Amino acid sequence: MKTLEINDRLESLIRELEFKDVKDVIKDSLFTEILYRISKFTDEVNWFNTKYGKPLEEFKREYESGKEDYEKYDDLMAWEFAHQGKEYWEKKLEELKSVL
Repeated sequence: MKTLEINDRLESLIRELEFKDVKDVIKDSLFTEILYRISKFTDEVNWFNTKYGKPLEEFKREYESGKEDYEKYDDLMAWEFAHQGKEYWEKKLEELKSVL
């Protein structure tokens, strides 16, 4: 593992931004990035919920029992990906909270 060397200018900037130390900067950055990803996936899931007027599982059941529709299939794949991405990053957020 490499060690990050913090010079005086960087340390001054960290203090000016009101962080305690480099660990605090890293923690804040990780939280912010994870929350951003959760937000993006949530927006996409909500968009599909609105488009079809139903939750993913109901849409999936109806799709699987109906005739093939390529547009709905593409939406189903994107919707499932967004749903899984949201769940994944929510778990990562809990992991981050548990180690800090």
